[in-house]
Amino acid sequence: MRHFRSILALLLLVTGPAAFGQGTLTSGGASYVLAASHWDTSPAVDFTGVGTGDQLFEAGWWFRIQGDTQETVFPTPTTQNYTGNTATISWTDLGGRGLAVTKTHVLSSAAAGQGEVATTLSVTNNGASAITLHLFQMIDLDVNGTAGTDNATLVQPNNYIRVADTTAGACEWRGPGATGYLVLPFAAATDVAAQLSNTTVTDFTNTGLPFGPGDFTGGLQWTLQLAPGASGTVQVYVACNQTATPVSLQTFRVD
Repeated sequence: MRHFRSILALLLLVTGPAAFGQGTLTSGGASYVLAASHWDTSPAVDFTGVGTGDQLFEAGWWFRIQGDTQETVFPTPTTQNYTGNTATISWTDLGGRGLAVTKTHVLSSAAAGQGEVATTLSVTNNGASAITLHLFQMIDLDVNGTAGTDNATLVQPNNYIRVADTTAGACEWRGPGATGYLVLPFAAATDVAAQLSNTTVTDFTNTGLPFGPGDFTGGLQWTLQLAPGASGTVQVYVACNQTATPVSLQTFRVD
């Protein structure tokens, strides 16, 4: 899989991102790219200019409404807009479940070789009944542009993880309000994405840390109680070679 992504990256240099329907954000020397293949169970992402090589291999979202028998990956959105350092992505009726969703990515770079992507996901329950909504974010970090040499530690229970390469470089991953995490080594049939994409219910029970050295995949879980018409918002921060946004500037909201 990773070999295929390398070939794809080479093709993009030749044909340009638009040929693959990609969305690209830039800030200083940092670049964050959602590939056309992002909207499936192997959500391809590239995060470059924030250290050596490509720091991110995959990053995507799944959801489950209480009572469902499995999680569902976020599919191709209704609308997408990529302008400068900001992406605005929306689903008018996520999975046909009466959920209106808006997701934004904002890329920033404090200095050369550094950068952070701040993601905000807002969900409104347009259904007639109250629901318990479980949201999941999964990422596959390749710190220092290499797979298989990462170590991960829990900085703050249970939503702040630091992943460092054994040679150089580190990335921080924070999800304020997340109630659980799961960390597993990359393997197409058994990693975090695979757990979220199988036919059973998955809940994260804070396992897998400390991790490494190895090929890191991780997931965070939030649970929102949404009455009809109510909205909830969660945020995620991925920062490489700089400190992630402080907790004092983060938010977690359910209306």
